[in-house]
Amino acid sequence: MKRILAVMIAAVLLFAVPILSGVAAGDDELGEMLIESVSVTGEVGEIVKVNFELYPNLPDGRKLDSLSGSMKYDPEFVTLGAINQVDEENNLTSLMKGKASSFQYNIDENEKGMLRFAFIDAFGIEAEGFWFQAEFRIEKEGATDFIFNGIRYTGLDAEYHTVSYYIEPVSVGGIHTENETVPTDGAADETFAPITPAVATPVVVTPTPKPSNGGQVVPITSTLPTVSTEVSTPDGIVTPPPAVTSMPVTTPAPYEEKTAAPENTETQPLDPNVEATETQGSTETQPLDPNVEPTETQGSAETGEQGSYTIEDVTGENGTQGTQNGEKQNTTGGNETQQSNTLLIIGVIIGIIAVLGLGALAIVLILKRRGMQD
Repeated sequence: MKRILAVMIAAVLLFAVPILSGVAAGDDELGEMLIESVSVTGEVGEIVKVNFELYPNLPDGRKLDSLSGSMKYDPEFVTLGAINQVDEENNLTSLMKGKASSFQYNIDENEKGMLRFAFIDAFGIEAEGFWFQAEFRIEKEGATDFIFNGIRYTGLDAEYHTVSYYIEPVSVGGIHTENETVPTDGAADETFAPITPAVATPVVVTPTPKPSNGGQVVPITSTLPTVSTEVSTPDGIVTPPPAVTSMPVTTPAPYEEKTAAPENTETQPLDPNVEATETQGSTETQPLDPNVEPTETQGSAETGEQGSYTIEDVTGENGTQGTQNGEKQNTTGGNETQQSNTLLIIGVIIGIIAVLGLGALAIVLILKRRGMQD
């Protein structure tokens, strides 16, 4: 909750920057803020990094609450590429990267050679030292200094009261090629000019190669890192393949119908002297011997005058028919048993009802008799 409140306060103060910038410098106190930088040497086509340091030097234990201004350079000599607040290789972190801090800058393409910036912190900061790092590409032989103009800032006390300060234009550091000298009198031709309008929302800065030494010459690269507002696709993301609209189908080989082997419908006659077995069965049943009593093994598909038999032990069509007849008999018997049980249950229920009715009638007669006696 405190962090959200801090961000809201920072936003309110940030919107107040253009209002403050319209106030004359005479309404502020002349401060003692110090901006420092070291001059850097390079060759044409090289990319160099310049570090800037800030020392607020606020009185009475005040904290730096806000800061705005601009930095001017020669756009024909160098091209500004990116602004960094962190240099991991040299273990540098900007003093303006607090939990409730917001540092914004703007590189206007229509106004070459001008960097506008603004800073705000809801609770104020006490840090000093490394401010930010700027990357430049040297375009030709020559030199340039960096002129900070329109610097206005506020100091916050323990009771959250602020006092506004300003400093006159100042020339700080620079970049030059060999045998060239950085000018030092550029700020003398400038007049105090607070930034207006306010700095726009900061844009994402493209990462750049890290220098071997802060503020020193870095290896030559083909392109200078530039500020870009376009959203780039992170490396390593693989574009998914298009959806499959059809699946290959393998056509099966044509089916070859196999011709069944012809069945032998002719059955060899049975030997009358050999008993009939399952292996000697045939589609035509031999006539029964009239002198032999019919048995289960002498069952035949043709019942004739011998009558029908229920055969369960003999395989074949007669055995199947006998089994079916037995199942039908069992089903009939089961139905008769179920009907008997149903009638028995109905009789029991009727008997219970009759007993209850007689009991109720007896109670009524007893009560009636007692009433007559009374």
